[in-house]
Amino acid sequence: MNIIVQGPQGSGKGTQVEKLVQKYNLKHFDAGSLLRKEASEEIKKIMDKGELVPQYYVKQLVEKFIAENPNSGFVFDGYPRTIDQYEELKTILQNKIDYVVNIEISIDESVRRLSLRGREDDKPEAIKRRLQIYHTQTHPVFEKAVAEGIGFEVNGEQSIEQVFADICRKLI
Repeated sequence: MNIIVQGPQGSGKGTQVEKLVQKYNLKHFDAGSLLRKEASEEIKKIMDKGELVPQYYVKQLVEKFIAENPNSGFVFDGYPRTIDQYEELKTILQNKIDYVVNIEISIDESVRRLSLRGREDDKPEAIKRRLQIYHTQTHPVFEKAVAEGIGFEVNGEQSIEQVFADICRKLI
């Protein structure tokens, strides 16, 4: 099973992904963590501004991760962020994307949660920029997945347990 989990920053994607990894024995592709861990200074500067990392760089990380975990199912967190990346991932996975889950929260809730995290890239301007990018570039990935019959949305402003239960109910 291959699942993409998306939602605005602060929606709890990482928490839900970890729960999915444990329950369904999937490999977790966490784009943000991998980029922060392996990125050059140039890439870190791009991320600190809240901008998207160049597609070729992320594609290399995805291909390497998949190659290192043959015969696995995957859950993608923070990738794909654009329609082009989504189409690229479908090609890499030979069109074997089973679900695209969107964890929806309000902009106000997103800003509130991110302000509490205190991460280096969670400065107000970077938060606003990332939310703008999410709504204009990433959310259309979910809309495309809905049109393809594999996308569904859950309310991310519930308890962690309720969000997870809602996700699991929709996974077949």
